[in-house]
Parts: sequence; structure tokens; C-alpha cells
Amino acid sequence: MKKVLDFYEKIIGWLEIALNLLIVGVIGLQIITRFFFNLPLKFPEEVSAFALIAMVFVGVSVVERHNEHLRVEFLQDLLPTKGKKAMNIVSRLLTLVLTGGILAGEFQLFPQIKMLKTHAARIPYAWLHIVIIVSTILWAIFAVLGLLSELRKGE
Repeated sequence: MKKVLDFYEKIIGWLEIALNLLIVGVIGLQIITRFFFNLPLKFPEEVSAFALIAMVFVGVSVVERHNEHLRVEFLQDLLPTKGKKAMNIVSRLLTLVLTGGILAGEFQLFPQIKMLKTHAARIPYAWLHIVIIVSTILWAIFAVLGLLSELRKGE
């Protein structure tokens, strides 16, 4: 299972690099065409916004797997071991509430936007929302696995 998850992370890493390069590329192209040719492009904002949102959602499952979310560690360091464990459990439970809310919203929104496209780039909104749904499901799975691991600690 570890090999599968490591392979998954490698794919996610390359996808993150590709999305980052896409953002840099389209914004760079926008700068060049606007500055040198006085010809502003219409699509870079849409493409870069979609890529940035996809980057965040694609990467969050890896962050969850390793429990590397941003946190205020100095507060956690003040707690005894049981307090840290309780804080981690509450954190994972809140993550499950958050992912549940995101998925509920996406499933409610998706039928209404599945045929819509962006104005300039004509990117189907469905693509981005599919990425959000799949990534959030993976995020929730890693949150459940982390919660189970946290509950087993100290048994």
C-alpha cells in the first residue's frame, strides 16, 4: 500500500509542477503580449485561476496524508500528550466536516454548472469541479485514515 501511495504522491508532485508552470507560462505570455505588442490576452486570468484552484485541491490530500497543515504549534507544544492527541482528533473531525460541506456544495452546484464554460478560454467549469470533487474525496479518505491512526495511538 505504501508503494501505491508513494506513486500517487509522485504523480501529484508532477501535476503540481505542471500546473505551476502553466500559471507562470500564461501570465508570462500575458506580460509579453501586453508590454511588447500592446495586445492584452483575454484568457490568462481564467487559466491561471483554474490552475491555482486545482493546485490547492490536488495537493491538499498529500498534505493531509502527512498531517502537515499549517497550525499554531506553540499552543500545541504547551499541551500534554493527551491534549495533543485530543487536538489532533478534533482537527481531523473538523476536516471531515469541512470536506463533507465542500462535497455537499459541489454535488448541489454541479448539475447547474456542468454545461457552462468560461468566457475567454472556453474552459468547461465541469473540469475544475470534477478536480475539486475527486480531490476532496481523497482528502477525506486521508483524514479518516489519519483519524484512525490517531485513535490507535496509545492503545
